[in-house]
Amino acid sequence: MRAPITVVTATIPGREELLGKTLASVYAQTVEVEAHLVMAQSCTEGLVPPVHVALQQNHLLDSVKSAFTMRLADDDQLLPHHVEAFLPHLERADVIYSFDQGSNRPHVSLNGMSKAQLIEFFSKTNCIDASATAIRTKLLKRVGGWPTHWEGGGHLPGQGGHFKNTWINAEDWLCWLNLARAGARFLCIPEETWLYGVGDWARSSTGDVAP
Repeated sequence: MRAPITVVTATIPGREELLGKTLASVYAQTVEVEAHLVMAQSCTEGLVPPVHVALQQNHLLDSVKSAFTMRLADDDQLLPHHVEAFLPHLERADVIYSFDQGSNRPHVSLNGMSKAQLIEFFSKTNCIDASATAIRTKLLKRVGGWPTHWEGGGHLPGQGGHFKNTWINAEDWLCWLNLARAGARFLCIPEETWLYGVGDWARSSTGDVAP
């Protein structure tokens, strides 16, 4: 039995050890996924990391044939039951997320929110990590995948950069807003089913070029 989910991972050369653990966590699932697609590409000079990651993920998205797409960062890992926990909910939601171990991120459920409430929420803040969330592929492609139109300076606070026609500077956050505007049904599975990568390696969130 395979789940109708394709995992996509963007990475850069030099992170092979981290990537290996990520790959192994997908192989270790109690329910097999349809495929795991990986793209390794150095960040082009002058391109901000959120756009570099989005471009890679959109390139992989073009090859996804399964009903759902799940982005997984190259330093995160799925717990063995992650896909199995998602499987019963695929027919009644378009965006399915769960909680992680390691990031100390607040556990927030959006269950029961209307379209208007979701749009209002994501217009102000974000509670869903880019990793380990299952998104209905058809809808993700309909909104153009992850956003890539950037304006201004860098992506860190105070640097002035943001995606076009919004003040948001994170590709996953704007993706959730775009999906909410398109009428996506969001579902939270209130369990810790994946591991957030914790370490001193390079990250886009700290100004490095790594995804």
